[in-house]
Amino acid sequence: MSFAETVQYLYDLQKFGTKLGLENTRALTELLGGPDKGRKFLHVTGTNGKGSVSALSASALIKAGHRTGLYTSPHLVSFTERMKVDGAEVTEDEIVALAERLKALLAENAPELKPTFFEFTTAMAFDWFAKEDADVVVLEVGMGGRLDSTNVVTPECSVITNVELEHREYLGDTIEEIAREKAGIIKPGVPLVTSEKKPGVIKYLEDVCRDLNSPMYLLGRDFGFTRRESGWRDGRYFQKLDYKGPGGGIDGLEIQLIGDHQLENAATAACALSVMSERSTAVGADAIRTGFAATRWEGRLEVVSERPMLVLDGAHNTASAERLAEALAGPFAGRYKRLILVVGVLADKDFKKMLGLLTPFADTVVLTKADYERAVPESELRDALGGGWEVIMKTPVSDALAWALANAGPEDMVLVTGSLYVVGEAKAWLEEREQFLKA
Repeated sequence: MSFAETVQYLYDLQKFGTKLGLENTRALTELLGGPDKGRKFLHVTGTNGKGSVSALSASALIKAGHRTGLYTSPHLVSFTERMKVDGAEVTEDEIVALAERLKALLAENAPELKPTFFEFTTAMAFDWFAKEDADVVVLEVGMGGRLDSTNVVTPECSVITNVELEHREYLGDTIEEIAREKAGIIKPGVPLVTSEKKPGVIKYLEDVCRDLNSPMYLLGRDFGFTRRESGWRDGRYFQKLDYKGPGGGIDGLEIQLIGDHQLENAATAACALSVMSERSTAVGADAIRTGFAATRWEGRLEVVSERPMLVLDGAHNTASAERLAEALAGPFAGRYKRLILVVGVLADKDFKKMLGLLTPFADTVVLTKADYERAVPESELRDALGGGWEVIMKTPVSDALAWALANAGPEDMVLVTGSLYVVGEAKAWLEEREQFLKA
């Protein structure tokens, strides 16, 4: 098969739905010879922030000299973004070979097994990391934790960034039920690092860790940070913090990720790396410092153009919309004349509340719809929006973004948000238009 045919084959596995459970993934990895064994893992879950923590951690591990794998989802433009070793994406040819190998093994040994998209691709990732001889892998959970396909590993450290209401049809209708799913990645004797703030969730995590004899490190109690200077430099935003926690302290850490929440993510990653270093995966302060400074995380408050300022942010739920609103009121305040908001949301999100958080900053709202079955139609978003704004409806996302850029002045900002699927379609269109991309 070609790469395009392979990716289509993988997407076609979605016909088997979303099945939370570990049996299929274990069966697949056994067929592959156990590629999930013999490696060290940092396992990361949470409603928001897990991608940033994963990216920061992987960057520092690379700087420390470890051959480092990184597994994240979803991708923005190409499937190859999901798997990286030492910062380099898996190639299209490798994706084809990995899929063909697993397909053949299934056909010969377990034709009755019907893996889902995520089960199949997670097994492929384990196979590739083994072939690439990655000695440590940062593994981002796809959904939940307890029954997520990634949860077949015993990591060096587990991270739970936070717990919010999400994926209720799979994880539960209450914070308590979702906390149970996230806490499922905690393993006996394996340390947990968390930046959770809700007392009830913290108490639950403490109980689980006590029962499993797993040390727990809580932001604000066992580790923390002091905010230092921040601002814009050569068209990029930077923040500095002093970290305190296991392993001592690291002063003057610099990140180029925008938003106050990224300081928490940086401290969480620094704590997890320090905990791993105390066990068997050495990561020194210099590696954390240089790794954090080098980290970029696409589609998360990403500034891709300056005149007009073009920002892509995959805020996809209420909590992330709140953080985006904080950034608009903070780092971005005074840096644009008018804001053109390009927004599309998925149907399982509280899109009325998300719009309510973001539209007060907007002069013009461009409603759009990602090419995805769960995307909300523009007309439904319009009904939820109410009055008070100039509203344009444009689909596909490329047309919405083209209209916004054509109608933006050099001092204006175009903000694309509401879903990683919307941001992904925007990035795919922008990749063919070099004039809009920052170096």
